Amino acid sequence: MLSRSMVKFPLLVVLCLLWFETVWPQRKGSLPEDNLTRAELASQLRFLASDELLGRMTGTNEIHIAARYIAEQFRMAGILPVPGLHEYYQDVPLERVTLSKAGWLILGKDTLLQKKDMIIARGSAADLNGDVVFAGTGTTEELAAKNLRGKILVTKYQNSSLATGKWNAAAEAGAIAVVELYRGNFPWQSVLQFLGQSSFRIATEGKQINLPYVLINDAQSSYETALAGGVSMKASLHSEGVEIEQVRARNVLGMIRGSNPALREEYILLMAHYDHVGAGLRPGATPEDTIFNGARDNAVGTVALMAAARALAARPPARSVLLAAVTSEEVGLMGSSYLSDHFPIPMQKVVYTLNTDGAGYNDTTIVTVIGLERTTAENQLKAGAARYRLGVIPDPVPEQNLFNRSDNVSFARKGVPSPNFSMGIRAFDAEISKYYHRPADHADDHFDFNYFARYCQAFTHAARLIADMKLRPVWKQGDTYEEAAKKLYGQ
Repeated sequence: MLSRSMVKFPLLVVLCLLWFETVWPQRKGSLPEDNLTRAELASQLRFLASDELLGRMTGTNEIHIAARYIAEQFRMAGILPVPGLHEYYQDVPLERVTLSKAGWLILGKDTLLQKKDMIIARGSAADLNGDVVFAGTGTTEELAAKNLRGKILVTKYQNSSLATGKWNAAAEAGAIAVVELYRGNFPWQSVLQFLGQSSFRIATEGKQINLPYVLINDAQSSYETALAGGVSMKASLHSEGVEIEQVRARNVLGMIRGSNPALREEYILLMAHYDHVGAGLRPGATPEDTIFNGARDNAVGTVALMAAARALAARPPARSVLLAAVTSEEVGLMGSSYLSDHFPIPMQKVVYTLNTDGAGYNDTTIVTVIGLERTTAENQLKAGAARYRLGVIPDPVPEQNLFNRSDNVSFARKGVPSPNFSMGIRAFDAEISKYYHRPADHADDHFDFNYFARYCQAFTHAARLIADMKLRPVWKQGDTYEEAAKKLYGQ
């Protein structure tokens, strides 16, 4: 016969369990993302960051192996192909550009030389001269206010994406060359080293543009000061022209239909770039290790995306989910830029983008969300991480303009709320520099796989919470991209 105390004990246990049900209704094990395993995630990371893939550089055979791997992971998870695409692939037409070997620019009284004082980055062979027209930063309004026909347009450099827009607009307006004045965050020698290699661009659709594009060193702002002050200048340019090669590249796309008929025509876009910077003897490499494996940047994000695909497909959220593993981020956000301009469904149906990309980590108790406080999904992002005992901090280095340097900006410019979800960074310190774009970025014993697993879970759960929001997430009032959103969504 049971004693009264023995009866009370199991009753107390039951009451405690019922209490936990009340205060923690989404207990561990109740969602597919809770069951993502360290072993599977680590295995996928090791493959994508393996030496055999040679750093997943755009234009190599190895990056196509990575794309196939991602597509097959989507297929295995039951992810639907996006209508209108071949299997899971969106072809991204790229061109590899090899710089003119020689050239010079006479600007005012100065003679600037190719790969020393300037870089002729675009255009066919040319010998030309003309009057200089200065147009500030080269906004649409500034360009429209100038007569560019037969003139050499000069503007201040901002970033590569905007440079392409100015180049196209200048060609349309009849300019004979575009010159941009560089006074950026990176030393000119670093710019020469980076741009001196072959570069990539999205292939020109329709009419080929042969307009020369020149980036010159204006570290002291001498040209900007003179031109902005009204000094008139003439310029002469000689260029042997750039060489252009067609390159095959692919975005890998899939979709999950939402579970709520009232919301499934709205989409959350989850995105990560899967390319890296390749292999070769260049700064950071040694004779013993010339492969830039890219575990942290961005095999981590790619595996997190595939993890979200599995978990969200197993239990779909209210809204539909689009999954995009994009190519060629490292060569200028090419994959996401092309995707945003050639989106397979009407863009106004995409209510939110959550990109995952990063440079590494130096705090395994947090995730860093660039743009955390800029949208009304801030609480969902925090709750997604908190479920896995992770805190969330906003951009720790706003002066580096990280928001506009990853794929999320391709959709932010369209008006879609688009933060970037990153591993925990509190500062760009020696721990980050040791691995960022370095051969040391392996998935090895120095990598924290336990933290990585929780990161993948946090990304997935945050995506679920956002996709389940009753009200669609929006930019907070006054944000830089709020006007673009009003235009996109007809507000």
